[in-house]
Order: sequence, then C-alpha cells, then structure tokens
Amino acid sequence: MREMMFCEEGSVAAWVRMAGVYGLLRLRQMFRLLWEIGFVGSALLLFFCVGAFYVLVKADNGWVVSAVASGLLFYCQNERRDKPFLALQTKRYLPLLRVEYALLSLPFWMEELLKGRFWCAALIFAAAMLLPGTKAVRWKSVAVPLSFLYKGGLEYLRMFRLYGVIYLLLLLAAFVGGLHGNVRVAKAMLILWEIVQAAAYLSVPKCLELVLYKDYAAFQRHLVRSCLWNASVTSLPFAGIMLSFSFAWADVLFSVSAVAGAALYLWNLGTIRRVVSSPVELAVYLLAVLVPLFFCSCFFPLLLLLLLLMGGAVCMFVRNRLLKIWS
Repeated sequence: MREMMFCEEGSVAAWVRMAGVYGLLRLRQMFRLLWEIGFVGSALLLFFCVGAFYVLVKADNGWVVSAVASGLLFYCQNERRDKPFLALQTKRYLPLLRVEYALLSLPFWMEELLKGRFWCAALIFAAAMLLPGTKAVRWKSVAVPLSFLYKGGLEYLRMFRLYGVIYLLLLLAAFVGGLHGNVRVAKAMLILWEIVQAAAYLSVPKCLELVLYKDYAAFQRHLVRSCLWNASVTSLPFAGIMLSFSFAWADVLFSVSAVAGAALYLWNLGTIRRVVSSPVELAVYLLAVLVPLFFCSCFFPLLLLLLLLMGGAVCMFVRNRLLKIWS
C-alpha cells in the first residue's frame, strides 16, 4: 500500500497506478480466501454463484435482478471495514470503491442491457456509483423478552433479536400477497425466513463450550429441541397466513415440508459447525449443499429423508471427533 500513500492527488497516471495496486490487493485477498476454503469448497461456491446467476437470468420480472444486485452492493458497502484504512492512504478513495462496485455488478447490468432493460441497468449502475458515499447502517439488538422461543437456544435468541425486523417485514409481505390472492408470496417469504434462520449457527464456537453439557447426547438433545421448537414456532404465522387465504392440502404439505426441512438443516448446521475451522467453510457448506437441498425438499418431501440421513451422518462424524472432550 506504500504506492497509494505517495500518489499525487491531481495526477491521472498516479490515480491509475493506485487503482492497479488496489485491484492487486483485492485479487490477493480473493486467492487467500479460495486457498483457505480449499478446492472442493471453491468449486461448490462457484457452482452456487453460477446457479444463482442463472436463476436470476431466467427471472421474468426486470426489477428482480436490479433489486438483488443493489442489495448485494449495499451489503458489501455496509459490512466493509477498510474505509478508515483507505482514507489514511489517500483522500480520493471513493472512486476506487465506485470502480470496484461497477466491476462487481458488471454481470448484472450487462445482462440487463442485453435484455433491453435499460432502466434496470441504469439503476444498478447508479447504486454502484452512489453507495460508496453512504454511511454504514448498524443494527442494534434490543433486549425484548422472547418467551415464545426455546430459552436454551441462546444463538437463536440473538439471531432473532438482530433480524426481528426482517421477520416482521416478511410477515407483512406474506399478508399483503395473501390479500391480493397470491399465496405464492407467502410461500416465498416462508422459504426466505427459513434460510435467514441459518444466521444463528454461522459462527464457529470453541469446543470447550461443550463441557457445559453432560455428554454428547445431552448436547444433541438440546440442539434438536431448539431447532424443532424455534423453526416451528416462527413458521406458524406464515403457514397460518397461507392457509387462511387458500386452504388446500398441497399448501398444508408444503408448510409441513418447509418446517421439517428447516429443522433438519438447522440441526445439521448446528452440529457441523463444532468441527469446521472457519466461518467461510461453514457458509460454503450452507449455500452450496444445505440451502439447495432444503429448497428442493419444500416441493419434493421425499428429499427430507436425504436431509435426515445427512444429519445423522454428520452427527456420527462429529461425535467421533468430539468424544475426547468428555473422556
């Protein structure tokens, strides 16, 4: 970063050199990340990204791609922590961020241009240009009593306090969709909430925390109860909205499959995080394996058996790795 410190602010050539140094730094960070998660994790991550982009390309509504791209850029801007460091190196760091966001959103606005949706492409490009100048939005956890949740699941309680606003917004969207006779909106909101719940188990805890439990079976009983209770209680309002506006056995089966699938994949995630080495590996496993399998199980209930078998296999694998804690 020494080249960035001594660049002349008024020189175009110096700014281009600074942009090249910044781009090289980002590439090194990306390669270090891919090296950390390994070849298999990188392949799964690439498969998920390509699959997600393919789904967006097939979307009929033009606002979907622009909304997803703008949301991803907002998340990148809101979560980054290097702006004070860049401000120490140069006073003109905002153009660097604008170029970076324009390159990150390049597949999205190019896809919109090829489809002739010029206003959507302009919206994505405007978000890339304007977001670097915005301030970060920090969510504050309010200590509201949550007696309807499983009291032993402290990770889930913290997640619900952080994302309770999102939960209420998803409920509102499901209710509005039901009022307009479109229960598919309620189904989509239910699936989204089941995926958001994974944030409760995306951290990598210390193995010594398990000494609070009598043995591995006690830990599993606590985890299973927490996942079953919390996934069921928080999903009941979505199922109630869906069935109140359109009661059909297909909708009942969908609701049961979604709740059961969420409980199973949360159990899987809460178990495997005890032996992974980094949150990145956990996120790759969630996005590339658990989320697609959960999504498919909502529409094909037989896949719940595969989720159950995977959970059992993970449970036995983790048990063999953690038995020394209680020995």
